[in-house]
Amino acid sequence: MKTKNGIYLDLTESEYLYNFGGLSFYFSSEFYRNKFKNEVKNYVQYETMKIVSKYDIKVSFDIMLAISLYKKIEKRGFRVLDIESKKEITKDVLIGGQILLI
Repeated sequence: MKTKNGIYLDLTESEYLYNFGGLSFYFSSEFYRNKFKNEVKNYVQYETMKIVSKYDIKVSFDIMLAISLYKKIEKRGFRVLDIESKKEITKDVLIGGQILLI
């Protein structure tokens, strides 16, 4: 159900989604979706640069970092789906050989 201000309290009903890195991120409001959409590429790039600089290795944690940003922005729940398999990403999910503890 959507509130009069356009906020979904249940993310399974939300129409606000954004696809990134093979995942669909669902949001409770248009505001949160736009915030994620505007920040995700820079956030992933900046955090990756920090890792490369600190450890002097080239790695790609794009999905993990995108999920990290999503958790910082979306305050009313967590709903992320793998686009290809249509499976919901939950705790201890294996993505590209990495176990994510969400």
